[in-house]
Amino acid sequence: MAGDHRLFTPETWKNWDKTGRAEALQVIKDFIQDDPDNPGFSQPEEAADLSRALYEILSAFLKGSLRREHARPFFAEIINLHPDLASQLVEVSMLLDLENSATDRMGKNREPLMALLKSLETDKLLKERLEIETLGEAGVVKNKKTFHTRQIKVKTKLFYKQQKFNLLREETEGYAKLVTELNEDITDRVTPKSMIQIIRSLIGGFNLDPNRVLDLILESLECRPHHHEFYTGLLKLYPCESSTISELLGFKLNSYGLNGRTGKGIYTTIALLIQANILQFSDIYKWLTPEDSSMIEDYQREESEAKEIAMKIHIVSTKDKDKDNKDKEREDDEREREEMRNMEKFYTNQKVQLCIALLEVGAWDNFNELSRRFPDYYLVSCPPISQALCKLIHATIEPMYRKVCVLPSRLKGTVVELINNSLAPPPAYTFEDVCNTIFPMLCALGPHVYHDPGLMYKVLRIAKVALKQVTISGDNMRQDFYYEFLTVLDEVLLPALSVLDSNPCLAEEIWEVLKVYPYQHRYKIYGRWKNETHAQHPILIKAKARLLKKAKFIMMRITKETIKPVSRGIGKLTHNNPGPIFHYILIQVQLYDNLIGPVVDSFKYLTSLSYDMLAYCIVEILSENKDRTANDAMAISPWLQSLSNFCGTVFKKYPMDLGGILQFVANQLKCEKSIDLLILREIVQKMGGIDTLEDLTSEQLDAMCGGELLRREAGQYQQERNIKRSSVRLKEALLENNLAIPLLLLMAQQRSSVVYNQTESPHLKLVGKLYDQCQDTMVQFGSYLFQMVTIDELSDRLPSIGTLLSDCHINADVAFFLARPLFTNMLNLKYDELRRQDRGEKKLTIEQKKKRYLEACNEVFGPIVVKIRPHFSCKVWEDMDPSFFLTFWTLTMSDLEVPTHIYEKEIKKIDINPSSSKRKKDTDRLVSLREKLQEEEKRQKEHVERVRARLQQEKDKWFMLRAARSPKNDTVTAFLQLCLFPRCTFTALDAVYCSKFVKMLHDLKTPNFSTLICYDRMYCDITYTVASCTEQEANRYARFLLGTLETVMHWHASQSNYEKECANYPGFVTKYRVSRQEANDYVDYENYRHVVHKWHYKITKALVTCLESGDYIQIRNAILILQGILSRFPAITNLAAVIEKRIEKVKNQEKNRRNDLYVLANSYSGRLKAAKSTLMPETDFHIVPKRTPPANKVVNGTTEKAQAATNKGDGKTGGEVTENDKEAKVESTEATNGDVDMKEEKRETRSGRKEGDDKKDSEAKKDDKKDDPKKKTKDGKRAKPDEEDEAVEADIEREGSVVSNSSSSSVKMEPPEGSTRGSKRRKTEANSKKEETSHKEHKHKERSKRSKSHEKSRRSRSGSSENSPHSKSRSTESDSPSAQSESRKKHKHRKHSSKSKLAEAVMQEKTAKHISRKRASRQAHIGNSVIMDVETLDSDENDFTLADEDCSVASHENQEPPRKRNLHKTEQKHSRTRSRHTRH
Repeated sequence: MAGDHRLFTPETWKNWDKTGRAEALQVIKDFIQDDPDNPGFSQPEEAADLSRALYEILSAFLKGSLRREHARPFFAEIINLHPDLASQLVEVSMLLDLENSATDRMGKNREPLMALLKSLETDKLLKERLEIETLGEAGVVKNKKTFHTRQIKVKTKLFYKQQKFNLLREETEGYAKLVTELNEDITDRVTPKSMIQIIRSLIGGFNLDPNRVLDLILESLECRPHHHEFYTGLLKLYPCESSTISELLGFKLNSYGLNGRTGKGIYTTIALLIQANILQFSDIYKWLTPEDSSMIEDYQREESEAKEIAMKIHIVSTKDKDKDNKDKEREDDEREREEMRNMEKFYTNQKVQLCIALLEVGAWDNFNELSRRFPDYYLVSCPPISQALCKLIHATIEPMYRKVCVLPSRLKGTVVELINNSLAPPPAYTFEDVCNTIFPMLCALGPHVYHDPGLMYKVLRIAKVALKQVTISGDNMRQDFYYEFLTVLDEVLLPALSVLDSNPCLAEEIWEVLKVYPYQHRYKIYGRWKNETHAQHPILIKAKARLLKKAKFIMMRITKETIKPVSRGIGKLTHNNPGPIFHYILIQVQLYDNLIGPVVDSFKYLTSLSYDMLAYCIVEILSENKDRTANDAMAISPWLQSLSNFCGTVFKKYPMDLGGILQFVANQLKCEKSIDLLILREIVQKMGGIDTLEDLTSEQLDAMCGGELLRREAGQYQQERNIKRSSVRLKEALLENNLAIPLLLLMAQQRSSVVYNQTESPHLKLVGKLYDQCQDTMVQFGSYLFQMVTIDELSDRLPSIGTLLSDCHINADVAFFLARPLFTNMLNLKYDELRRQDRGEKKLTIEQKKKRYLEACNEVFGPIVVKIRPHFSCKVWEDMDPSFFLTFWTLTMSDLEVPTHIYEKEIKKIDINPSSSKRKKDTDRLVSLREKLQEEEKRQKEHVERVRARLQQEKDKWFMLRAARSPKNDTVTAFLQLCLFPRCTFTALDAVYCSKFVKMLHDLKTPNFSTLICYDRMYCDITYTVASCTEQEANRYARFLLGTLETVMHWHASQSNYEKECANYPGFVTKYRVSRQEANDYVDYENYRHVVHKWHYKITKALVTCLESGDYIQIRNAILILQGILSRFPAITNLAAVIEKRIEKVKNQEKNRRNDLYVLANSYSGRLKAAKSTLMPETDFHIVPKRTPPANKVVNGTTEKAQAATNKGDGKTGGEVTENDKEAKVESTEATNGDVDMKEEKRETRSGRKEGDDKKDSEAKKDDKKDDPKKKTKDGKRAKPDEEDEAVEADIEREGSVVSNSSSSSVKMEPPEGSTRGSKRRKTEANSKKEETSHKEHKHKERSKRSKSHEKSRRSRSGSSENSPHSKSRSTESDSPSAQSESRKKHKHRKHSSKSKLAEAVMQEKTAKHISRKRASRQAHIGNSVIMDVETLDSDENDFTLADEDCSVASHENQEPPRKRNLHKTEQKHSRTRSRHTRH
C-alpha cells in the first residue's frame, strides 16, 4: 500500500491535537457521507481511498508518529460512523499484520497493533478474519487448539450437512405475505430496496427457506416479465449466487423437458437475468439441451443433403415421365413433413428457445456470444430465431425509418413498438446509428432476412436516402455508410432475394440503391452473389438447384412461336436470382447461334437488376480463359462470334449499362489482344447503326460522297428511328466512362502492332483477319463518334495532331482520320467568321465567298502545317510541300465532287403526289425531304467550287522543281509512299478518293507532276502490294485500281477524250527541252494506247505470278483484286485467256484442299466467262507493229549463219545451228557505248528446230533444264494464230516474277516463238546526253564499214578452205544426240553451207543498210532534245522504263527481260569467239 501518493502529511501527525485529528476525521467522513446505506468502501474507487486513509493512520500509530493514547479514542469514534467500518478496519489491520510478519525489523510493531484491535472490542470480526496463530498471540483466543477444532465442526455443519426444513414448522402465512408483496402493483413507492427489507423481515419472522424465497422471486419475474427492471434490481440485492439461480432454473428446465414442451416464460426469465448480469451464461448453458455436437451434426447433414441435391441437377434422367411426376409429388409431401418436423424440433430445442428469448428482450451481445459456439448462420437458419432477430431490427430501425420515409397523413403505417429495456440496443436516429447498430445485426442475419421482406424494404429506402446525401457531402460518417452498405448488399439483401419466390418489386428497389454505385462495385458484388455466396448457405444451394431445373425445362421449349410464354417464365425465374439462369442461357447461345433471336426477345419481362446482372454475366464469360481461335488458329472461334452477335442484339434492345463491356474491350486492347474487338464492332453496328463501308455497293459509295442527309437516305439501310435511343445510350456510356477517345487510340496502336504482336497465331490468315477487324472497327467506331459526339466534346478529349503523331505513336493515316473532322469544323467556323465581318453577308458573290474561304484556309491550315513538319524527315519536304501533304489528308470525297446523279435519283424517288393512302403529315415530310436534298446539293456544289478554287491557288507550290536531278520520280515516290498507298487501303471511300485525287491533280495541270509516271508506278509491279495486303485491303486496293483504270480506259476509249483531257497537259510531258524557247514533247494518242497496253500486261504478269505462287494469301488477294476490277480488266482477249488458264489451274489444285480459294476461283471464273463478250482483241486495243522479213545480225563485220543443215532420211534437226539461225524482225537499234544492239522479234521458222551446245558449255546446261520446249512444225512454217495466247503466257513466264512468300525459286524465262519482241531498255548516261545522236551515227558508219571488209575477207577464205576440216563452223546451241553424228552431217553438206554463208552475207549487208537508214531518221526526229530520265521506285533492271519505251511507237507488252537479253548477248559473244577459232 506504500506509494508516492499520500492523503496525510507529517504535519498532520505533528499537529494532531490542534488540526490533525479533525483533518483525519473529515477525510473519513467524506468517503462515507454520500450514501450511508451503501458504504463508500463498497465502491471500487472510493473503497481504495478509504482503505488507504485507514492504512496511513494505523501505520502512523505503529511507527510512533501518533501516540497510542490518541489512537484508541479516534478509532472508536470512526467505528461508530458506519456499521461496516469496523470490518474495513480489520481488513487493513490484516494487511499490516502480513507486512509485519514479512519483515523482522517491524516485528516489534505487531503487539501494539493486536492490543489496539483487542481494545476496540472487535473480537468477533477478528476471529472471522485473522489466522489462528495470530488470534492466539493476540490473546483473542485462549486456546488455539480448541478453537481450531470447533471451527472445523462449524464449517462441516454449514457446508456438508443437509438441513431439512420442517414444512410444518414453516408458516404458510409468511409465504402468502411474500407472494402478495412480490406481485403487488409496481409503483414509485415500491422499490427493490424497500422490497428487500420486507423479504428479510418475512424470512426472519416466519423462518422461511431462502432458496424457496428466491424461487418465488423468479416465479414472479416469469409471470411479470414487463417489470423485469424491478425484479432484476431486487435479485441484485438478494444475497444469492449465480450458481444457485442456475440450479433452480436448471431443475425447472429438466422438469419441463420431461413433460415434452417448455414454457416460454422461463426462457425470458433466463434471458433477462443473463442480460442484467445476474446469471452467468456459462452457469446456465450446461443445463440446456441438446448437446452442441448433435446440433452441429444436424447442420452438416443438412449441408451435405443440399449439395447432393445440387449434384442431381446435372444428371440426365431416363425414367418415365409419369413416374417422375409421382416421385415429384412424393418428394413434395416429404419436404412438407420435414419442415413440420423441423419446426417441432425448434420448439423442443432449449438453446434455440433461449436464443429467441435473448433476441426478444434485446440481449444482442449475449446472443452473439451464444452464436459463436456454432457454425456461421446456423442459429439464424432456424426460422424462429431469424424472425425474432428481424423484430429486434424493426424495433431498432423504426425511428430512423419514420424520419426519412414520411407517409402522407391519410396513410397510417404499422407502428412498431420499441423494446422496453434499457439494456437493449438503442434505437437508431441517425445514419451513423444505422451503420453502427443495424448493419451488424443484418450481417449476422444473412440471407435469412428473407422471412421479413418488409424489413428489407425499410433498409433499402433508408440506404437510398443516405447514399444520395453521400454523393453531396463527403464527410467520414457518410463515407462509412457508403462502403458498409456494400457489405449488407453482398451478405444480406442479394442472397435473401435469391431465396424469395418471384418478387420483382423488391428487385427494383434493390436496383434503385445499386445503381448509385459504379459498375466496378456492382460487378464485384454480382460475382460473389453468383459464384460464392450460395456455397455458404444450404438453403441457397437448394434454391439454385431448383432454379436451374426450371431453367432447363424452359430452355428446351424456346422457339420463335413460344416467345411469349417462355419470356414470362424466364422473367419469373430471373426476378430473384438471375445469375445462374443467365449463365446457363449464355452457354446455350454459344453452342447454338440460332437461339440468339428468341432468347433476346424473351428478355422483355426482366427487371433492371436482371439486365445489369446479364451484362455482368456476359463480361464474366468473355473473361474466361477459353480458346478464341478455331481450325488450327486460322479463324475466330464460333462461340466468340455468337456471343458478340448476342451482345450487340441484347444491348441494343434493352437499357443495359455498357460501361463494363466497353472497359473489358479496352483492357483487352491494353493487353494487345485485338480479337475481342469483334464485340465492340457488333455493339457499334447494332446500337449506333454504323456499318463498315466494305460491303457497300458502288451507288452507296457515291451516296457517301454527298452530304449528311444523302448519306443517311441512300448510303445505308439502317432506319434511324430504330437506333436513335440505343445510339444515344452508347454515346452516354462512352462519355461517362471516358472511353471514347482511349478506345480509338488503343485500336489505332493495336492496328499498327497486330501483325508483329499476334505471335500466338501460326497462320497469316488469322493475323490478316485480326488486322482487318481492328481497322474496320476503328473506322466504324470513329465514324460513330464523329456522327454522335459534338465537335466541342470531341475537341476537348482528342489530343492535337502533333501529339497523335509523336506521343501516341499513331500513323499519319489514322491521325488525320481522327483529326479531320476537327480541321473541317475549324475551317467552317473561320469561314463563317470572315463572312460575318462583311456587312452584306447575304449579298456576297461567289468570287467573294471563294476569297473568304481562301483566307480562312490560310489562317487555319498555316499553324497546322508548322506542327506536322517536324514529324517527318526533311528529305520528304524536298519533294513535296507540307501544304500538299496536309491538303491530301484533310480533304474527302465530299470536297472533290458532288454525286449529282445520286441526288437526282433520290429526289425522283420521293413521290409527293397526294393520295388517299397518304396522310398529310407524310406528304409534308416528303416535301420537306425533297427540299432539304435540293438545298444540300446546292450547298455542296458551292463548297466543291470553293475547294476547287483553293486547290487551283495552292497547286503551283505543291511540287518543287529540282535542277540537279530529275524531279518527277522522287516526287511521285514521295506521293505514293506518304499519301496514296496508305490512304487507298484505309477504307473503300478513301480508295475512291485516292483515284479521284490523282485525276484531280491531272485536271488541275499541276506543275512538276507527271500523271504518266504516277500511273506507271501504280501498275508496273503490283506483286509486292498484292502479296502484302489483307483480305479487306485487297478489296480496297481493287477499288482504287478500278477507279484509276476507269480514268485510264476513258482516255483510251477515244482520241477525242484523249485530246480533250490529256493532250498538252503537264502530266503527259515526255521530253523537256533544254531551251525554254522550244516546246516540250507530249505523248500522242497511239503511244498512249501502247502504254496502256503495257500496263495491262504488267498487271496480268503480277497477278499471274501471285496465282502461281502457291501461297494462300497471294492467291486469295489476286482473285479478290481480279473480282474488284473485272469491269475494266482484263480488256484484251489474249490476257484474259492467260488469266482464265491460271484460274482453272487454281481450281483444280485447291479443290478439296483449300475450299475457300476454290470457291473464290470458281466464282471469278464464271464472271470472267460472262464478260468475254465485252473483251477486245489486241489489234483493236492498240496498233500492233507489222512483222518484217528476217535479217542476220552483223557483229564486228562478221556474218553468222541463219540456216542450219537438215538431216536427211529421218527428218530430225541436225548440223550446226548458230544463234542467228532464228529469224527476227528488226524494230530499232540503239547506240550504247559504241556497240550496235539489235532489237528483234523472234518467231518460229522451222519444224523441229532446237538450240543447243555441247555439255561442257554453261549455256547448254541451262537449255537442258528448260521445261516442255515447244515443238515446231517440220516444214518450218510460222506458228498458228490460235497459239498467240500460249505465246503471251510464255512471255509472262519469261518476264520473271517476284518470289512468293512460300517459294524462293525464280521462274525460268524463255522467249516464245511467233511473238513480238519489245524494245531493249536504253542505258543513257547523264554526262553524254547532248552528244548521243552524233556519237551513235558515227559509230554505226564505222561498224558498217568493218562489216563489209570482214565479209569480203571471209569470202576469200571460204573458197580456199572449203574442203578443210577446220572450215567447219560450230554452233553455239545444239540439241543433236552426239557430237560425232553432227560432225558427219556437217562434212556431207559443207559445200551447201558455203553457198548458204555467201547468201547470208549478202542479206546481212542489205539489212545493215536498212538499219542505218532507219536509225538516222529516228535520230533526226529526236534532234537536240533531252530525253527525260525516269527512275522507278526500285533499282531493279527488270523495271519498265517509261521514257525510252512506253512513249515510243515501237513499245510492246512482251518485251524480253533485260536479264535474258544480257544472256543472249553473252551467247552471241561466245558464238563469235568460237566462230573465229574455227576459222583460224
